[in-house]
Amino acid sequence: MLKVCKFGGSSLSDAKHFKQVKAIIEADKDRKCVIVSAPGKGEGERDKITDLLYLCFQHNKYHVEFDSLFERVEQRYLTIKKELNIDYPIENDIKDIKDALKAGEMTEAKLVSRGEYLCAKLLSAYLGYSFLDAKDLIHFKFDGKVDEKKTNEDITKAFSKVEKAVIPGFYGSYPNGDICLFSRGGSDVSASYFAEALDAYLYENFTDVSGFYMADPRIIENPLKINEISYDELRELSYAGAQVLHAETIIPLMEKRIPLEVLNSNHPEEGGT
Repeated sequence: MLKVCKFGGSSLSDAKHFKQVKAIIEADKDRKCVIVSAPGKGEGERDKITDLLYLCFQHNKYHVEFDSLFERVEQRYLTIKKELNIDYPIENDIKDIKDALKAGEMTEAKLVSRGEYLCAKLLSAYLGYSFLDAKDLIHFKFDGKVDEKKTNEDITKAFSKVEKAVIPGFYGSYPNGDICLFSRGGSDVSASYFAEALDAYLYENFTDVSGFYMADPRIIENPLKINEISYDELRELSYAGAQVLHAETIIPLMEKRIPLEVLNSNHPEEGGT
C-alpha cells in the first residue's frame, strides 16, 4: 500500500517546517513517495526561492550583479541544513549551480528547477529516503505535453528499486535531456503522475490551509469547509481562481479514480477536503 504525498513551499519554508513534514511522513508508513516544492515564504522571509531564482537568471542575462540575490538562496538552504544537522554537502551543489550560471551554462528552466532539486536533496537526507531526480522520470514531448507512457514506465521502474523516495516537483525533461517546467504550482501535477503510475490508494496534498472552503477565508470570516467534492467541481474551483491546487492536478488521477485529500501541514489533525 502506498500514498503519494506532496508538500508545498509553505510547508518547507524553514527548519521548523521541515521538522513538521518529517513528523507527518513518519506518522504513516504508507507515505513512501514524497514530492516537494521549493521553499516558500518563511518566518522573516519575504521571498519564495523560485522567485529569487528567476531574478538571478534575469540579472545574469542582462549582466547585472546577482551575487547578493543568490546568497539569499544559498543561506536559506544552509540554514536549514545547519539547524537540522543534515549530513549532506548541499554547499557543493549550490556552488556548481552558481558556477554554471556565471559560465552561461544554465537555462532559465534548469536554474529555476534547482529550487525543488535542492529541497528534495535536503529532505531525502533528513528522512533517510532515496532521492530520485524528476528529470529522469517525468518526460515531456517537444510540444510541452507529458509523455504519459514513458513517464509511467520510468516511475514504475524506479520504484521497483527503492522502497521510499523524495522527488523534486515542478519539472521534468524533454527528449534531449533539457529541463522542462510545468506552469507555476506544477509540483501538484508532478505528484499526480506519480500517484497514477504507482497506483497509489491516496494522494495527499499538504499545503498551508485545511482544504477548500465555501469562501475565501482572507475575505469572509470563518467560512464553512468543503469536506468532499468531485473531481469536476475541484477543477472548476481551481480554474475559477482558488489557489489551493493547480487546475491540472486531477487529470492523471481521474482514470484510476485515485482520491485526493488537501491537508494543512501545520495542522494535519484538522483534516481537509
